[in-house]
Amino acid sequence: MLKGARSCMTRGRADNAATLLLHLWSETPDAAGLRETSLELADRFPLDESAAEVLRRAAVTSAERGRLPVAEELARRALGVWRARCQADPTPESLAGHVSALDLLASVHRARGEVAAVAACLAEVVEWQYDHGDRAGVAWALRELGVLAIEAGDLALAGTRLTRAVALYRERADEPSMRMACGECWVLLACVRWAEERPTEARALLEAALGEFGDDDAALDVLRLLEALDSGSELPESVPVGGEFGQLSWA
Repeated sequence: MLKGARSCMTRGRADNAATLLLHLWSETPDAAGLRETSLELADRFPLDESAAEVLRRAAVTSAERGRLPVAEELARRALGVWRARCQADPTPESLAGHVSALDLLASVHRARGEVAAVAACLAEVVEWQYDHGDRAGVAWALRELGVLAIEAGDLALAGTRLTRAVALYRERADEPSMRMACGECWVLLACVRWAEERPTEARALLEAALGEFGDDDAALDVLRLLEALDSGSELPESVPVGGEFGQLSWA
């Protein structure tokens, strides 16, 4: 089947080659030469989405089998395809593929305990989304960077990032999805102020979040936080709004 995939490449049929390689990664991931042939597909067709799909499947399969260094190499190559596609034609679809590829690479980094590398992936999201005018995308990435800072115990940095995210979300406060996202940032920022022993500010931020959530179920989590805050309890260990980026599971 690998011979068939290479034959398809020779004839310029990247999609057919990808179909064969995807089948092999699903059924016989230990096949000799499979990794090399998958990388060859990306070398021959550096802008082809099907090549990125093969590399993504290869990276996930490798991670599931505990081969994280190999998974990182493959995820990085998949990201390279999406970078090239964005540079050639920065459409919403190609930019979304770029973020998805960064999410995969960040998940591998997180599994390897490489938190700084996860932050670097998010910094690339910020840069590319900013360059292409997606301020909501920048806000989301800043929120995720804020969560990383909370996890690292850097409350000052978390507060700065989350405050910037809120400002960007509020530019589009007339959109329900942006209001929800802004409310989630208010909650995270409230937890930062709570941890900094600034309960008055934390309460004001939680009340602001309630205004954004309205009747949504998320409001119940905020009410529970307000109750805990008013009772003088410490900040709960699990924040009701966690990170989303780099969280793919290999279980």
